[in-house]
Amino acid sequence: MNAGFRNKCRFPGLATLGLLLLVLPASAEELPGHDHVALPVDNELTLANAIDVAYARYPAILEVQARSEQAGAWSDRGNSWLADRPSLMLRYQSDQWGSDNGLNEYEAGIMLPLWTWGGRSAVQVLGESMSVESVAAELVVRWEVAGLLRSVLWDIALAENDHELAEQALDTAARLTATVTRRHELGDVALSDVLHAESFYLEAQTKLIEANAALLDAERMYRSITGLDRRPPFDGEVISQRQEVMPDHPALTFANAAVGRAEASLAVAEEAATSGTSLLVGTRRERPAFGGEYDDSIGITVNIPFGGSSSRRTEISAAARVAASARAARAAQVRALTTALHEAAHGLSVVRENLATASDRMALVNRHQVMGESAYEKGELDLFDLLKLQATALDARRQVTRLLIDEKRETALYNQAIGILP
Repeated sequence: MNAGFRNKCRFPGLATLGLLLLVLPASAEELPGHDHVALPVDNELTLANAIDVAYARYPAILEVQARSEQAGAWSDRGNSWLADRPSLMLRYQSDQWGSDNGLNEYEAGIMLPLWTWGGRSAVQVLGESMSVESVAAELVVRWEVAGLLRSVLWDIALAENDHELAEQALDTAARLTATVTRRHELGDVALSDVLHAESFYLEAQTKLIEANAALLDAERMYRSITGLDRRPPFDGEVISQRQEVMPDHPALTFANAAVGRAEASLAVAEEAATSGTSLLVGTRRERPAFGGEYDDSIGITVNIPFGGSSSRRTEISAAARVAASARAARAAQVRALTTALHEAAHGLSVVRENLATASDRMALVNRHQVMGESAYEKGELDLFDLLKLQATALDARRQVTRLLIDEKRETALYNQAIGILP
């Protein structure tokens, strides 16, 4: 697509501006300007490079980093020899506020939470599953960014195409207006034809302004996502030969990792519900009542909780619900990916079928337009019939050019649906 066309006039002529100044309120002059700086093409910039830049700015990257930190924390905990952090126990007992017979006891110890038989291995599995999920989360976010950029870039392509056609329509309207004006000066047509031609010209100017606004919006979206003031060229992608969603699809990989993490969390909850055993190792220094000397001793205390089945069930059922939700989300993701793939394949098929017919139609209506313009100059065709021919020819060109872009767009969307990253 020729980038030079975007340097042409994108705004109404002086006559139209004069009319607008008469009808617009004075407050419109206070609106800030929105000058559009065209987004240049950098042939050295690839789509993959743009995805890397956009990925670093993507809001979900914060959650990816948090997942990685969480996975590291659980891995460290699984490598610990204790089920939880130890605690210091201090106790002092005396009868000086009671019978005051000289009883004194000092006790100090360390409370060591112990793993259950499979508790430590369950936590280690959870840490590993979280690490896998963290890597999968990074991949699925990159896949989401790729889909966003693919869509935005082809939106820009469609907007540029519409803008180019709007400029062509304006040029056609300008030539028609000049022809009608010249024939009116020669006395061949009535003044009403001149007014109709000028109206057609003003309508073409309006459509050019609207096309320019759509292009501005599409390019601003790209700048907002990437932070770049340049874009990669519109290179068509080679369509993937895959015809179904594979297990290595980024979204499916993440869904499987989420299920693995949820099931590992359930196993930890089941082990934690039966744990709580702790070991107390401490020393005691005591002097009995009516005694003269202190006795020093070392003791070991084992604390084994029991009962409480209702509280254990609440913790296990909560983890089981999360696991069930992860499995349901995976099933929904498979359905969504399969549907998106079928839609992309069907859309590409429809575009290819329509392209041949649209090309034949464009060739036919272009011939009609050339013949109509010649006939009008000879006075053999009415102005309204000529305008209809020109509108039909423009619509045919728009259809063909949009289908050519849509074919590349649908190819990119098919690759996105199948899980191919640029």
